[in-house]
Amino acid sequence: MNRNIDINNNSNNNNNNNNNNNNNNNNNNNNNGGIDSSITNEELSGYVQEENYEAIKQRYGGVLGLSKRLGSNEENGLSQQEATNEDRIHRFGRNKMNEIAQKSLLFFIWQAIHDKTLIILIISAVVSIILGLTVEDRKTGWIDGTAILVAVIIVVLVTAGNDYNKEKKFRKLNTIRNERNVSVVRGGHLASISVYDVVVGDVVKLETGDTIPADGLYIAGQSIAVDESSMTGESDQKRKSNDRPFFLSGCQVLEGSASMLVIAVGPNSQWGKLKLLLQSPDSDTPLTQKLEKLAETIGKFGLIAAILTFGVLLLKYVIVFVKDGHTWHWSELGTIVGFVVTAITIIVVAVPEGLPLAVTISLAYSMMKMMKDQNLVRHLEACETMGGATNICSDKTGTLTQNRMTVVKKIIGKSINPDDLENEKSSISDQQRDIYSSPSSSSSRHNVYNHSGKVNQQHGFEMEMLSNSRILTLLAEGISLNSTAYIEKHTDRLNDHIGSKTECALLEWLETMPNQSYETVRKENKDRVVKVYPFSSEKKMSAVLMNQNQNISGGLLIYVKGAAEIVLNNCTNIVDKNGESTQMSRDEKMLLQKDIEIFASEGLRTLVLAYKEINNEPSSEEEAKVIYTGLTFLGLVGIKDPVRKEVPRAVKRCQGAGIFVRMLTGDNILTAKNIARECGILKDGGVAIEGPQFRLLTDDQLDTIIPHLQVIARCSPTDKFRLVHRLRELGEVVAVTGDGVNDAPQLKEADVGFSMGIAGTEVAKEASDIVLLDDNFNSIAKAVIWGRNVYDSIRKFIQFQLTVNIVAVLIAFVGSITNGESPLRPVQLLWVNLIMDTLGALALSTEPPSDELFNRRPYGRFDSLITCRMWRNIIGQSIYQVAFLFSIMYSAASMVELFDLPKVDQWTINDKTVYHTIIFNTFVFCQFFNEINCRVLDNQLNVFRNIHKSYVFVGVVSLCIFIQVILVEFGGEFFGTRHLDYKQWFFCIIIGFGSLIWGLCLRLLPLRDRTNTNIEVKPLDVKNLGIDVDVESQPLLGGKSNWKKARNVFTQINVISAFRNQPRLKRTKSLFATKSSDSNPRYNRNLNGYGSGSGYGSGSR
Repeated sequence: MNRNIDINNNSNNNNNNNNNNNNNNNNNNNNNGGIDSSITNEELSGYVQEENYEAIKQRYGGVLGLSKRLGSNEENGLSQQEATNEDRIHRFGRNKMNEIAQKSLLFFIWQAIHDKTLIILIISAVVSIILGLTVEDRKTGWIDGTAILVAVIIVVLVTAGNDYNKEKKFRKLNTIRNERNVSVVRGGHLASISVYDVVVGDVVKLETGDTIPADGLYIAGQSIAVDESSMTGESDQKRKSNDRPFFLSGCQVLEGSASMLVIAVGPNSQWGKLKLLLQSPDSDTPLTQKLEKLAETIGKFGLIAAILTFGVLLLKYVIVFVKDGHTWHWSELGTIVGFVVTAITIIVVAVPEGLPLAVTISLAYSMMKMMKDQNLVRHLEACETMGGATNICSDKTGTLTQNRMTVVKKIIGKSINPDDLENEKSSISDQQRDIYSSPSSSSSRHNVYNHSGKVNQQHGFEMEMLSNSRILTLLAEGISLNSTAYIEKHTDRLNDHIGSKTECALLEWLETMPNQSYETVRKENKDRVVKVYPFSSEKKMSAVLMNQNQNISGGLLIYVKGAAEIVLNNCTNIVDKNGESTQMSRDEKMLLQKDIEIFASEGLRTLVLAYKEINNEPSSEEEAKVIYTGLTFLGLVGIKDPVRKEVPRAVKRCQGAGIFVRMLTGDNILTAKNIARECGILKDGGVAIEGPQFRLLTDDQLDTIIPHLQVIARCSPTDKFRLVHRLRELGEVVAVTGDGVNDAPQLKEADVGFSMGIAGTEVAKEASDIVLLDDNFNSIAKAVIWGRNVYDSIRKFIQFQLTVNIVAVLIAFVGSITNGESPLRPVQLLWVNLIMDTLGALALSTEPPSDELFNRRPYGRFDSLITCRMWRNIIGQSIYQVAFLFSIMYSAASMVELFDLPKVDQWTINDKTVYHTIIFNTFVFCQFFNEINCRVLDNQLNVFRNIHKSYVFVGVVSLCIFIQVILVEFGGEFFGTRHLDYKQWFFCIIIGFGSLIWGLCLRLLPLRDRTNTNIEVKPLDVKNLGIDVDVESQPLLGGKSNWKKARNVFTQINVISAFRNQPRLKRTKSLFATKSSDSNPRYNRNLNGYGSGSGYGSGSR
C-alpha cells in the first residue's frame, strides 16, 4: 500500500512538473506572439530538406502539435494579429527574396569602361592630348587623342546600351506571374492575400492549378497530387498524404485539394535557398580570357616598339649633338618631347582600337538575329561561348520532348478478328523460316497480322470499334466524367493542360475522335453523376458512378480507369465490335497482358479503361467489391511525352559538329533510355546510369566513365551540378538546359546555361545566359551555329586588324628611325586604325552563318584565338604590304617618273606631301582588298563566295572607298593629303589589288586544319571499372544480319505462345536478345500500379 502511495505521489509530482513545463511553454508562447521560442528557422528548413517527418512526430507529435507550437491552429489558422506579429516575421522571415535592383545605364557604362583594352586606349588618348596641346601645334595636336576618346565612348555606349536593353527585356519576361494571391485561413475565415504576405504558421488552402507559395506540411485533403519536377527534376506527379506530408514551394498542384501548414518562407524555403546560389560571381568566358591575353600581348609588343623607337631617336640625337659640339639649351627639350610623342604614336598604332567594338558589334548583331531563332540572349558573351561548346547536357521534359503527355498507342475492346488467330498460329513456322526476308515491323502485336500482305487490320478493327456509337459513347463518358482535369484551348498557341497530365492526354485523344468534345459530354451528363471515387494510392484506380443514359431504362453505370494490370485483372468481360459486353477468354486476357508488357518496354505509361453496369447503388460496405470487380474491358492506352519531331535531326547535327550530347532526367531508367534512343543520344557503347549509382562513383571512376556517359536517369540537382563541374575541370566547354528551380546551380555553373521561356521558372531564367523562347532543343542547335559564326567573325577581324597594325607599326618605326618622322601622319593612322577598322568590324561581323559551320569540331576552351592559317595570312600579307611600301619610301629617286614628279632634290613641300599621299593611299587600298581576303579563314580559294548575300559587307567596303577618295582629294592640310592624278590612283589600286592574288598564293600553301570528326564512343572496359554499369550493347548477331527482323518474329512467337500457353522459348530468346536492359526483368516487370503511387499508369512512371 505504501508503494501505491509512493507511486501516486510520484505521479502527482510528474503531473505538477508537466503542468509547470506547459505553463512555461505557454508563457514563452505568450511572450513571443504564440510561438515556442525553442523552434528555429534552421530546424524547420532542415525537416523539409531531409523530408524527415519522423523527427517532427518525435518532437512535436506530428503536424497538429507543430502548428500549436507555432501559435497556429489547423482549423482556424493564425489570427490577423499573429500573422502580422513583428517577432514572427523577424524570426522566420518574409515570403519574399531580396530582389536585386534593376541595374541602371550608368552601371553598365562603368562596367564597360573596365575593359583592359579600353583602359590602355584612354591612357594613350589622355597623354596624346596633353602632349599635343603642350608640344605640338595646338590647332591640330588635340585631334588624335580626342578621336581615340570618341572611339572609346562609342564602344562603351554600344556595349552598355546593349546590356541595358537586354536587362530590360529580361525583367519584362519575368514580370509575368510575379504577383499573385493565395487562399489562407485567418481567424477561422478564408482570406485571399498576396503571396508575399504568407508567414510561417499560416494554413494555406491549395486547389488544382495553384502554385505552392511556401514550404509546408500536409494537414488534410482529398487526392492531392503535385508536380515537383521544377524542384526535384522528376516528372512524375507526387501524391501527398499524412505519410508524405511535405510540400515544396514553387511546385504546382495537378489535382485534388488540401490544407497546408507553412513552415518555411522566402530565403529559408528550398526555392529560396536555390535562388541564393545565383548570387555567386560570374566567371570569365573562354573568349574573354583569350581577348585579354591578346590585348596584353599586343600592348607589350607596342610598348617594346615604342621604347626602341624612343631609344634609337634619342641615341641618334645624342650622337649628332656631341659630334657637332652643340651647347645644351632648354629649347632642345622640345626635340626630346617630340621623340616621346612619336613613341606614344607607335603605342596608339599598335593597340587594336577597333577590336573591342568589333567584338561588341559581332555579339550584338548575333544577339538580334538569335532572337528570331527563339534565343533570348541575356549575356552577350554567351553567343560566342556556345560556338565553342564541346558538351550539351540536356533536360528531357519540354526540351527533347513536347512536355505534353499524348496517347500514342491504344487497343479498343476486342479489336482482333478471332477468325485470323488460327491462320496466324499456322503462319508462325513460315515466318521463322523467312526471318531474313520478311519485312521489318515494330515489336507489338499491332503489326503481327501484316505478314499475309493485308493492310494493317489492327488499325482497321480499331476504327471499326470507334465507329460504333455505343463504344464511342462509353469512351467519351469514361474519359470525360472520370476526370478532374481540363484543357484551356487557344487559337494562337498550344492548349494549356490543367490537372493530371495523364488525364489531359486522354482528353486530347477524345477531342480527336469524330464529333466529340469532353466539355460537351460533361455539360450534358453532369446531372447523371451519382458519386465520384477519387484516385486511391492503395487501389491505383479512380471511378465514377452515374445513372444510365435516358435511352437505357434504369440501372447505374460505373466507369473505372487505372493501372493497367490491376484494372485488367479485375475485368471479366470485354466489349466487342457491336458494343456488347462479352465474356473475356483466358487467351484474350493473356494477350492483353502481353500488350501491357510491350507498351511498358517501350517506355509508355499504360492505362486501362473499363466500365460496369449495375442495378442499384452499393452500400459503403460493398463499394470496394461492387465498384472495382467484374468489369468490362473497354480499352488499353499507352501514353508518353513524345519526342519533338525536329530533335533527332538537331541532335545528329550537334553530334556531327563534334559536340557530345547527354540527357539528364528525373525519369526512371527505362523511360530515359527509350527517349534517349529515339533522340539519337544513346548509342551502342554508351552508358546509361541512375542517380543513386552515379553518386557512388569516385572521381577516378567518374573520369573513366565520362567519355561514355550519355544518360543519367533519376538525376538529382546535385548529380547535374557534379557532372557539369567535373566536365569544366576537365577542360570541356559545357552548355546545360534546365527549367526548374532545382536546375539553377548547374545553369550558373555551366559555361552557357539555357533556361526555358515557356515552362521555365523565374529562378532558372535568372541563372541562365540564354532563354529558349520555344523550349526547343532545335533552338540550341541554332545557337551553336550562331556562336561559331561569332567566333569566326572575331577571328576574321583579328586577322584583318593585326595585319594593319603590324604594317603600320613597322612603317612608323622604320620611318621614324631612318627619316626622323613617320611617312604616315597620326591622323591618317587614326583613320586606318580606328574608323576604317571599326567599319571593317561591322563588315566582317555581320556576315550570315552557313550550315558548313556544323562540319567541324568545336574549338574548345584552350584552342588558340589565332590559328596557324591565320598567322600565315597575317604574316604573308604583312610581308607583301611592307615590301611595296618600303620600296615606295626608299626608292623615290627611281619612281619619280612613274608618278609624274620632279627629281627628289627638286621637290617642294607640296611634292613631298603628294609622295606621302601615294604611300598612305597605297597602304589603305591594300587594307581594302585584304579585307576581302579576310572573309576566309581556311584554305578556300574563292574569297568572293556568297559576297552578294553580304549586303552589309559590300556596303561598308564601298562606303570606306568613297570616304578614302574624299579624304585624299579634299583632305588638305588637316589630313596631310594632296590631289592625285589618274596614274597615281591607278598605281595605288593595282598594288592593293595585288594583295588578292598574293592571298590566293598564300592559301595554296599546305597547312592542315582541324577536320570534322563525329563522336565515337570507344568500348568501355567494364571489368576493370569496379562498378556495375549498363552499357548499350551491340546485337549478338553480326552487323550485316537481319537481327531486328529476327527479334520481331520472336515477339510474334511470344504472342501466339500466350494463346497456346507454351513456355517462352528460352533458347530463342537468348539468341535474339539485343539490348541488355530490354530483357532485364527488374525494369519491364515492374508494372503493378501507377508507379510509386504517384499517378495513373504503369511501366513508365
